[in-house]
Amino acid sequence: MMKMLRRGRFGRKMDPLASEYTSSMPEDVRIFDSVVSINLAHVLMLQKRKIIEKRASKKILKALLALQRGGVRRVELKPELEDVHMAIEKYVIDKVGEKIGGKLHAAKSRNDQVAAAIRMTLRRDILDIQKEILNLAKELLKLASQNSKTIMPGYTHLQVAQPTTFAHYLLAYAQRFLRDAERLSQVYERVNLSPMGACALAGTGFPIDRSYVAKLLGFDGLVENTMDAVGSRDFALEAMSALAILMCGIGRMAEEISLWSSSEFDMIEIPEEFASTSSIMPQKKNPVVAEIARANAGRVLGELSGGISLMKSLPQSYSLDLQELTPMLWNAVDRTKSTLRVMSKLVRGIKPKPEVMFGRVESGYATATDLADTLVQVADLPFRDAHAVVGRMIANALREGKPLGKLSLEDLKASSREIVGREVKISEEEFKKALNPEESVRSRTLPGGPAPKSVKRQIDRTRKAVENLKKTVASREKALSEAEKNLRRKVEEEFE
Repeated sequence: MMKMLRRGRFGRKMDPLASEYTSSMPEDVRIFDSVVSINLAHVLMLQKRKIIEKRASKKILKALLALQRGGVRRVELKPELEDVHMAIEKYVIDKVGEKIGGKLHAAKSRNDQVAAAIRMTLRRDILDIQKEILNLAKELLKLASQNSKTIMPGYTHLQVAQPTTFAHYLLAYAQRFLRDAERLSQVYERVNLSPMGACALAGTGFPIDRSYVAKLLGFDGLVENTMDAVGSRDFALEAMSALAILMCGIGRMAEEISLWSSSEFDMIEIPEEFASTSSIMPQKKNPVVAEIARANAGRVLGELSGGISLMKSLPQSYSLDLQELTPMLWNAVDRTKSTLRVMSKLVRGIKPKPEVMFGRVESGYATATDLADTLVQVADLPFRDAHAVVGRMIANALREGKPLGKLSLEDLKASSREIVGREVKISEEEFKKALNPEESVRSRTLPGGPAPKSVKRQIDRTRKAVENLKKTVASREKALSEAEKNLRRKVEEEFE
């Protein structure tokens, strides 16, 4: 086969080391099924447009069907064959002879074929990843529904900020991951376009039917410009970008799981099945799954960075550099998929520690903002004065070692005398209510807030959005399956 490729332009075989260095065969195994389907659709189109005669097309289709049933193990994956496209063509020629099998490559190039195969394989991966995201969102929603009244500290700068609930915290991630799934839906629309018919870059003079091939392969339309179709990989970069953004969120959640389960925070318990111990320190419970998830987030970001660096200065249209982008794409896909799966199971087993969480709220004076707000509403103080008065009260309390629950109205009045030169007018009841964490959470009934009623609305809406997106994914999976069945039916009709 190498002789067939090189016999015209070159007189010598390619150096074996060069063959191995430039071959994409190890990565091409992943797109094997897609490439066979592309060849089946292409042959049907060639025969339909009378570019090859029916007798020849039937023999080629028969060989391709046998290869489809037998799988990738039927072909020789030797580096000297360069890639799976030539391996498949060699298989067909070995079965039906070069006179007929040599017609398989008419009106197509490896350039448009590989772009189509990557798109076909990637679109399935996108749907699989979306399903994994929705599974993770469901686990977060389930845990949130059980903890709408579990008060915990919210943090800014990793310092205790205001009271919230564990449910509110979990919903922040559920809604964020839902956006990731929606983002991938938009990526899918641009991935699921056919480059077939673009050939090397300028199309072909054969009277082909690009739309017919696109329909047979389940594409929603065409990448119109033939140079763009083979020379661009923005669809891959966009997918990698969406995965990197998704994994950025996973990395943040993994980091917080590691923090919240540490002995310093001790706010959650992670399941033993997702932890390890030390080889030397028997007391250790290490959050290793979360740590690897955090690391994989970095690796997916790295794949995107590498891909963009590779593409940034390539001239139009096709260069073999593009071949090196593909393993980066698959690495990003696989690491994202496996991370989502394991994190869903980890989240399912998380147990919050309400007493510890509440203690963190109190020790961090988390209701200080509520007291400042109350001074604005009740004592008619400008907010900046109220902020300063409460800030001084907390500074005094820290110096005296006085926790939130031990603060008194006299403490507030003393700080107000220091700051504004007079005592603020506020009742004992108003003071205690302002510092009460439950009251603080209960008052946040605004849309998206942590109050139980607001949380319930968020859970309901997010569940509905998850189910709607699940239907979209199922519809697209069904459309792809129908296209595959239709392609098989069209091929089988040639033998009736």
